[in-house]
Amino acid sequence: MYVSVIVNGGDTMVTCGVVGATGLVGETMIKVLQDRSFPSVSFHPFASDRSEGKIVRYRNIEYPVELLRPEAINKGMILFGATSANIAKNWVPMSIAAGALVIDNSSAYRMDPDVLLAVPEVNGYLITGKENIIANPNCSTIQLAVALSPLRQLGNIEWVSVSTYQAVSGAGTPALEELKRQQNGTLPANAADSIHENIITSIGPPDESGCCCEEVKLMNETCKIMGTDFPVFAATARVPVRTGHTEAVVVKFDNIVQSNEAVKILLESPGVAVSEYGSSPLDVENTDIVIVDRIRNNPRDPSVLQFWVVADNLRKGAALNAVQIAEQYIAAGSV
Repeated sequence: MYVSVIVNGGDTMVTCGVVGATGLVGETMIKVLQDRSFPSVSFHPFASDRSEGKIVRYRNIEYPVELLRPEAINKGMILFGATSANIAKNWVPMSIAAGALVIDNSSAYRMDPDVLLAVPEVNGYLITGKENIIANPNCSTIQLAVALSPLRQLGNIEWVSVSTYQAVSGAGTPALEELKRQQNGTLPANAADSIHENIITSIGPPDESGCCCEEVKLMNETCKIMGTDFPVFAATARVPVRTGHTEAVVVKFDNIVQSNEAVKILLESPGVAVSEYGSSPLDVENTDIVIVDRIRNNPRDPSVLQFWVVADNLRKGAALNAVQIAEQYIAAGSV
């Protein structure tokens, strides 16, 4: 069972750092750490040499951005990673060797069978406080798992279909800047490359099966987090929205289910809000909730539920989930 833990004012104080502190997710991690009064006795912002020396504010104190070197890492330090997978493969092993706990937001270690992939509301009970690395799932996976996991109380899930409408901020600061330029009238030479007033139906290159990398993440990560092997059929698209991912979900059970029972279950589920008439990315921007709305039975099959899921991809989809993992780790008593 997941217990929401906000550790403040206690005896446990840790040294923490954010790797990739000047990116969108890194900046949001810093904000979430402050919002939740994370028990840090000292703080270190790390980034590339392009950002070295830049000032980051944390709890009204100015910290210069540092390069991540072995001598900067302390045993017992908690490092939140907000870098690409390729970069993570360089700094994560070094940090683990120095005795730090790494909570990595990249895809580098998510499917490693020896690495826990955690959504605290779903499988936080698996966090023992003895890990040296815990992987933070993909943004679209997190909100799907938070909504989907409690519904297993209704019966066995046979399959899940999910179509996503993902915000531009999921592709980072350069993508947001490009969206703004396009909104101001500077369009790319190839209209198909524009995100302004457009929908891009492949997030990342396709693999040999034709699935893009975002779809593969949703299919594989959801089952790993939930400890199941039911098929997840995913279709992902990028839409011209700044922040907030939206998902249309269809769930097939092996028995007849009632939508009103699903509503009751979700109303009692941590981190979830239920809406009857629909919601939008604007409703979740800068919030920590996952909204599940328009929960309904398929009129042709009473064993099928359909609903929408909306969440802030930078907060619950990345930064908040990482900080919640750290809170669970501390609550387990290791630090």
